[in-house]
Amino acid sequence: MITYLPHDQIDQLAWDRRLEASGQAWWYAGSTVLNAAAPGWDALVDEASGACMPLMWRRKFGIHYLFQPFLLQHAGPYGPGPDPERAARFLEAVPRHFRYADIMLGAEDVQPPPPWRVEQRHDHVLPLHAGVEDLRAAYSDNHRRSVRKFSRSGLHVEAGVGSTEVIAALEGSEQFRRWRIDAVGRASLHTVLQATERDGTGFGRMVRTADGCLAVGWFVRHLRRIYFLKGVGTAAGRELRTMHALIDHVVEEFAGTGMVLDFAGGHDPQLARFYAGFGACKEVYSRALMNRLPPVVRRLKP
Repeated sequence: MITYLPHDQIDQLAWDRRLEASGQAWWYAGSTVLNAAAPGWDALVDEASGACMPLMWRRKFGIHYLFQPFLLQHAGPYGPGPDPERAARFLEAVPRHFRYADIMLGAEDVQPPPPWRVEQRHDHVLPLHAGVEDLRAAYSDNHRRSVRKFSRSGLHVEAGVGSTEVIAALEGSEQFRRWRIDAVGRASLHTVLQATERDGTGFGRMVRTADGCLAVGWFVRHLRRIYFLKGVGTAAGRELRTMHALIDHVVEEFAGTGMVLDFAGGHDPQLARFYAGFGACKEVYSRALMNRLPPVVRRLKP
């Protein structure tokens, strides 16, 4: 039986232990990350199977709704072993006081119960089992040329870049303005990057000149995955292929470790081509939507 737990009833230590026991201890689902990205999150828990799902919610115009926080790719449900019906059961168990939802699920093939519907989304991942030369040999011809072009520029990828510099570069970029991140998303950016810097899992990489940043990225290392959480490059940086070099630097650093570089996205066709150029393969997850609002206010969804 799946039980709904308001935030004040969640034993967060037990939550993290349950994730570890499930074999699906995704970074996105840890209590520290959820507290930073979605303060006050609720949860669905199936004690019998050990499965769980965070419910990240807001309230607007008196309406409670589920949302996907900025930087968090999906929201489970997480549980031990394969279970093709798990996602549908958890969607059906979402309490009715949540009237609207637009969230991401880690599951690929979901048969949603009414009134839910799902759409497929794509992630890209690069296993780092091989040595760096073998990994680079799998790059596309264009990516190999781009890495060589950067190597002739006299620039280098800088390690040890802190969250303050990365946040400033992200928020000051042209791309960030296009993303239209609201105040809650900005707060999530600050708290998540700072939290991962404090616990030692997050690290920044940057390419810059005396005139400023050309490319920047923030990564999170958790268990056997390295998540490329967010990155941007300037027009001048793109000309010098600085983002290619930044990713290549991380590939070189972790080559042969058996870890997986998770690009945390790639549904956009242009991004998909960029990630695939490093030899990354596609993984599928799902977007789940639900609208229980009365017809008269349905167009005024949060």
